[in-house]
Amino acid sequence: MPPSVLRRTTRGTGRALSAAVHLVAAVAVVLSVTVPLPASAQGPTDRLLTGQALAAGDGLHAVGSAHVLAVGAGGDVTLSLGGRVLWHTGTTGNPGAWLVQQAGGALEVRSRADAVLWTTATASPGARTVLKPDGVLYTISTAGTVAWKSAGVPGPTLRTTVADRVPSGGLLLPRESVTSPDGTVRLTMGTDGALVLTAADRTVWRSPATRAGASAVVAPEGDLRVVGTDGAVLWSTGTTSPGARLVVKDHGRAYLISATHASVWSTPDTPAERVPTVVSLPLPEPLPVVSGGLGGTRPGTTTSSGAALDERPQTTVLAARPQYVDPTSPAARAAQDARADGRDTDAALLAKAAAQGSARWLGPQDATATVASSVRAYAATAAAAGQTPVLVTYAIPDRDCGGLSAGGFATAGEYRAWIDQVAAGLARAKAVVVVEPDALLHLERCGDRDARLAMLRYAVGALTRAGAEVYLDAASSNSFGWGTVALRDMALRLRAAGVDQAAGFAVNTSNFQRSEHEVAYGRYLSALLGGASFVVDTSRNGTGALAGPDGTVWCNPAGRALGSPPRATLDGPHVADLWVKTVGLSDGTCAGGPAAGRLWEEYLLGLASRAAW
Repeated sequence: MPPSVLRRTTRGTGRALSAAVHLVAAVAVVLSVTVPLPASAQGPTDRLLTGQALAAGDGLHAVGSAHVLAVGAGGDVTLSLGGRVLWHTGTTGNPGAWLVQQAGGALEVRSRADAVLWTTATASPGARTVLKPDGVLYTISTAGTVAWKSAGVPGPTLRTTVADRVPSGGLLLPRESVTSPDGTVRLTMGTDGALVLTAADRTVWRSPATRAGASAVVAPEGDLRVVGTDGAVLWSTGTTSPGARLVVKDHGRAYLISATHASVWSTPDTPAERVPTVVSLPLPEPLPVVSGGLGGTRPGTTTSSGAALDERPQTTVLAARPQYVDPTSPAARAAQDARADGRDTDAALLAKAAAQGSARWLGPQDATATVASSVRAYAATAAAAGQTPVLVTYAIPDRDCGGLSAGGFATAGEYRAWIDQVAAGLARAKAVVVVEPDALLHLERCGDRDARLAMLRYAVGALTRAGAEVYLDAASSNSFGWGTVALRDMALRLRAAGVDQAAGFAVNTSNFQRSEHEVAYGRYLSALLGGASFVVDTSRNGTGALAGPDGTVWCNPAGRALGSPPRATLDGPHVADLWVKTVGLSDGTCAGGPAAGRLWEEYLLGLASRAAW
């Protein structure tokens, strides 16, 4: 209609027409946001264009693969392959919810009442979302760039609704979690197939590890299950309560709550981390200086430097040269690989761990014929970097009593010959050496006690004469910290193994005990030994030890963190913090880890991400 005709209409007709135009425009705006996808007319499609929506029962089908994105009747949007869910929005419990590609670029799940349940929060006007054959959902801008993708982004992290529960029929994929309202308690589906409950970053409960890649499902029948990738039920609570939901509470427990609001299952009460008795004990008087004593003799009342025991110098070479940072350590190699793969976030965390000190562990794999040259080269590389090489001897016969780190040389003669070669490689190197972790801890359990003490004395003497700063391993406060009798026993073991001829002793090697507990333990032993120096392994004690229902978890405990970086402390007998354990290496095939001594990148990423620095 020409403008002149419009001007000749009556005023009332003009008002009505104007209102109609505005109404049509308003409807058009609404429809631009919520136009349903005409799937029946088009057949299966792989994309949502701007303004299009999927209702329950609708879906996208990748072109060139069998991947399917579907809106479920319960409100969850799942991306699956052959029935196995690979990714989802975590919005179960919202019947009638729908998925819409907003004109502004955000992909959203909205409730029947039009509330936002989940959103990518993407700002890219006119963008479209496409399900590609690689099984990844992409939001593509009008310029053809990727504005968002589902890979590496667990759906539930984008939820806008309450995140403390999994409704009936809901699931948690590996690495997905729900959190208590105050944010301190988290239930996570681990990649090892175990559900893990943490409170203030401390693991308080975990289900048995099952299979990598398993998911957790709150079955409609009211059973919490861990289900394998093949659909097999690997673990369950064994409960029946149709419609039950899983809820995480602020006080550190997870519950299955029935439709009538009753608890039908829960995790146990949170175990308390044990504080060793030694923390509150007054320092003791030194042990008497006598010959003999637990399997050996001690020549005189002075250290190898000639100082009286109560006048020994409490210093360390680490005060001038920090612990060596090996650019070829397992953590450093893992960081390089992650960077090459384009995993920048992982690479940064791995580099964080690699940038601190690392110790070189020596064992029978370092053959007697070649160990001197390899140790000499390692020490020279550290010296050229202006740093102190830290080494660990771990080769004594009957090592680890046949446990997960079993090994060692077959005879005392082989061990002594090997120690001689290690000492030859360390001559004039100004190195720090931690001698035989757990050898004194297992003194009464592995092989002949007196023979073991003699081997330890031999190692201390040979390495000290080579100029090394030697520390005998003395276990941890969790091992001998529960009373004065046990503490005295450990001091006697150290003395019989030659600690008075060494620089001192090491505590917490490869362990997780808090530094304040270990320093109290070390000070007590030092007082018994007339002022011996000690070092603390802080490599993995950032969140302390994990208290489990059956006691402290020592093998690959979940929720741990890197401790304080290596440094010379010179705080009385506590002369240094070291990273003795090679961070990132598994303790053994427990909690889903690889064999002892193998790199476990996922565990290392967790240690680094939880570090307080």
